[in-house]
Amino acid sequence: MARNYFVNGETLVLVKGASDTGIANLSQLGLAADPVRITPIFRHQDVNVDAWGQAPAEIQWMLAEVQVTMTLIHFDRDVLNTCLALSMGGGQVTVGQVARAGARLGNNVQFPAAGWKFIVLQLSSPVGGINWQFNACYLTNPPMEFPLGVEKSMVPLNWRVIPYPGTSTHLPAGSDPYGNSFGATNNQLWQHTGLQT
Repeated sequence: MARNYFVNGETLVLVKGASDTGIANLSQLGLAADPVRITPIFRHQDVNVDAWGQAPAEIQWMLAEVQVTMTLIHFDRDVLNTCLALSMGGGQVTVGQVARAGARLGNNVQFPAAGWKFIVLQLSSPVGGINWQFNACYLTNPPMEFPLGVEKSMVPLNWRVIPYPGTSTHLPAGSDPYGNSFGATNNQLWQHTGLQT
C-alpha cells in the first residue's frame, strides 16, 4: 500500500451478542457524531537485574487491551440498553437493574453461546474501506453520559476490549486461560477481515 492521506469518512457502529440476547443478530447501534477513537493499550513489564541498576535488562510483553471511545448522534435506544444491560452482568430483566455481584461476562462459554455477556463491536467505514471488529467488549467507566434537554442528545460511550479466550478458534469451548498450552497466543484483540454477519 502506497503512502497517502487517510480519510476514514463516516462510521456506522454495529454490535452483536450471544444467542440469548436482544442483539443475537448483527444490529446497528448508531452513527458516530465525530471521530471514533481506537486506543491500543500495550502492557509491558521490566525485568530488573541488580547488576543493571535501575535500567531494565529485558522487557516482557504482558498482553494488551483496547479502549474505543465514541459519541453517537443517531442511535437505537433499545440496542444501547441491551449493551448497557450486558455490560452490567447481563442477569437483569430491565436495563438499570444490577446483576448479582461477581457475575462474569465470559461466563465460561465461547461466543455466541448463551450466557456469554461480552459484545462484538464493529466499526463500518465504507469510505475509508477499513472496517474494525473487536471481539470481546463491554462498556466501562464511565460507560456513557446521557444528556437530557431540548437539544439533540449526543451520547458518549467508552468501550474496553480484552483478548478473551472464548473468541479464538484454536481454543476449546469455554474460557480456560491455559488454552491447550498456548495461553493467550493468537487470541484476537481486533481484526479487519472475517467480520461477524
